[in-house]
Amino acid sequence: MYMRPSRRKKRRRLTNLIILIAVIAAAAAGVFFLLANFTDIELFSPLLKETETVMPENVQANENGILYEEDGTLYLKDQKGAALWDLKLEPAGSKYTQSPTLICTWAQANLQALSYTKEQLFTAAVASEIMDVRCGKETIAVLTGAADESGQTLYYLTLFNSKGEQAGQVEFKTRQVIDFGFSGDSDMLWSLSLDTSNVVPVSYISTYKSDGSPTSSIENNTQVIEHVYVTSDTIFASGTNNLFSYNYFGEKQGEALVYGWKPEVWSIGGTTLELAYVPRGSEASLAAAKLFSGDLAERILYLPQNAFAIAVTQNQFYVYTPNAVMTYDLSGGLVKTTKLDYTLTAAKQLSDTLAVCWDKEGKSYLMQLN
Repeated sequence: MYMRPSRRKKRRRLTNLIILIAVIAAAAAGVFFLLANFTDIELFSPLLKETETVMPENVQANENGILYEEDGTLYLKDQKGAALWDLKLEPAGSKYTQSPTLICTWAQANLQALSYTKEQLFTAAVASEIMDVRCGKETIAVLTGAADESGQTLYYLTLFNSKGEQAGQVEFKTRQVIDFGFSGDSDMLWSLSLDTSNVVPVSYISTYKSDGSPTSSIENNTQVIEHVYVTSDTIFASGTNNLFSYNYFGEKQGEALVYGWKPEVWSIGGTTLELAYVPRGSEASLAAAKLFSGDLAERILYLPQNAFAIAVTQNQFYVYTPNAVMTYDLSGGLVKTTKLDYTLTAAKQLSDTLAVCWDKEGKSYLMQLN
């Protein structure tokens, strides 16, 4: 006689089936997590992707494109290395720079501004030979130097808008301009200059509106300031002995000791800064890195043997060795080690999201950063 299973047995079978499915799903998720985070296997794509053409050392990048010059031609590629356009430079020795909205090329006293669609926005000529250029969102700063009657060099920053109209000019007289750049949507201009006319050299960090009107100035005569990093509310100044933080009014907020270390890579995201130092003089291999965030709290990370390059983002820290790339969290915890079947010889962080590597065979690779 055939007996139908009771409702209790049916419910038990259904419960067991649900439990089995849940166990299988959990096991699959666990395997996925282990493969993605703790082994050398890349599930969907390799960590480093070989480029179609070898990237030269002069490559630059931001979120809107990879830019480099080779044999007198300027090339723009997308974030994955695919070609977008190229432009023959005239003259062939022209220099170039970029921001997320503008591309500039220059030679002698002549300047050209382009869009990312290769549209020529304007050309302009300045009074003397161009020393350097920086692009903002809608403003371009051009550094020039001209000798006065006594033979001393006078330094100027001339500002242009995206239509090629001169928006303003900043005069530094004999103070040497070490670095300059733009910050924020309003194109706040900042400059780092050095006055060596007195017994003690004085470093100046100054900020301006996009028309060159001054807004703040910071003086430091305790040491030479070498680098400046600007977030949306703080100015960080890295000197020979200390790392300082200031507000936009020029008031010092904090400082940290960095004597014997030099800034190597950094990431700026809104109000936040992640900055990594390496020991001065350590060019062949890097024994350690010193990491700072906006509060200037120090974290020292001892690096693997044969480490030769590092990169940092808002979320992670990367270490490059000849046969592996290590990923760490910002507290120094190892997240993942990716072994390579080729030998790297160099690496360069291009932006908050991208790095380029080269191997001993002369090939180049792009690496997406998180």
